[in-house]
Amino acid sequence: MLIEMMIDENLEITEKNKIIIKDKIPTDKHNQLLYEYIKDMKKEEIPLKNILTSICYGFSHKKITSIINLLKESMLEKKLVSTKNKKGLFGTNKEYLEVNEKEFTNLITKIKTNLLKEKEFKDDIILLASLLNYTKFLKNIFNKYEKEQINDKLKEIEKTDIAQKIKIAQKIISNFSAIVTSTMVNASSPM
Repeated sequence: MLIEMMIDENLEITEKNKIIIKDKIPTDKHNQLLYEYIKDMKKEEIPLKNILTSICYGFSHKKITSIINLLKESMLEKKLVSTKNKKGLFGTNKEYLEVNEKEFTNLITKIKTNLLKEKEFKDDIILLASLLNYTKFLKNIFNKYEKEQINDKLKEIEKTDIAQKIKIAQKIISNFSAIVTSTMVNASSPM
C-alpha cells in the first residue's frame, strides 16, 4: 500500500528513507485509512522504518484488521480474489482468499506484452515486474528465455525515472520482510 501511495503521489519517500505525506488523498479506502494513520503521526518526515515498525507492532489489532478488510473488499470488488470457506483445525469454518486465475493470467500477459513486445514501457508494469523479479516470483512464471528478455528490459530502465521508485519499493519490501522475520524469530524463541 505504501508503494501504491508512492506511485499515486499521495506520499513521497526520500532518498534518506523518510516518508513525507502529500496533500493528495488516496482514492482507495484501504490506502485512505493507512494515509490517515500516517498523517496522524503529525511529523513532516517520518522514517520509513518507523512506519513499517508501527504497522507490525504499533497498530492495534483493530487498526490492522480494518485496513486489511478494506483491502480485501477492494480486491473482491475488482474480482482479483474470491472468498472460500474451509473447515479449520477444530472443525470451525475458516474463510480464505483464492486468487482469480483469469485475472492473474491477464496480469502476467500484460507484463509479457509490455516488456517483451512493446517499445514503450508502462511505469506500473515495470514496477510490478521489477518487484516480482526482486522477490524471485517471476522464476516460477516465465520460461528461461522470457526471464532473460525481461531481465534485459529491466536493466534498460535503470537509467529512467521509474528506477528510483523501484529501488525505494525494494527497500520497503526488504525492510518489511526483516521486521516480520525478526517478529517471528522473537515470538518463537524461549524466554
